Amino acid sequence: MKNLSIVLKALIVKNKKILIIKRSLNEKIAPGVWELVGGRLRFNETLEEGLIREVKEEISIDCSIVRLLYATDHTNPAMGKVVILVYLCEPSDEEVTLSMEHMDYKWVDLNQFRELVFTQIVDDLDKYGVLDIEELK
Repeated sequence: MKNLSIVLKALIVKNKKILIIKRSLNEKIAPGVWELVGGRLRFNETLEEGLIREVKEEISIDCSIVRLLYATDHTNPAMGKVVILVYLCEPSDEEVTLSMEHMDYKWVDLNQFRELVFTQIVDDLDKYGVLDIEELK
């Protein structure tokens, strides 16, 4: 049987800036790539609980979920079928403490976001009109 993973991602926006994090060079999947905060849903949690937990684990920030932005899917050789849900989130503060899975973070504007973040993420955000939302302008 093939694997199915649900991955939750947070587009964290504060003062028209987006929080991005850089994966550790030791990570098996996409080492050194800039991405959004998030990770896999656990079986015993709701989507919202999973996202809030992942944000807390990866960057030590509490956040509130504003709304679901979009859902997509793809197949990944390492993970199998992946369903990705991306939520707009507001952080409680801007003091980031990274987990061992990541090596850097930045608060960036839209232009920097487009330059730094993994192309597939930017393409999906464009496909669903996410980068046109008022919170980013």
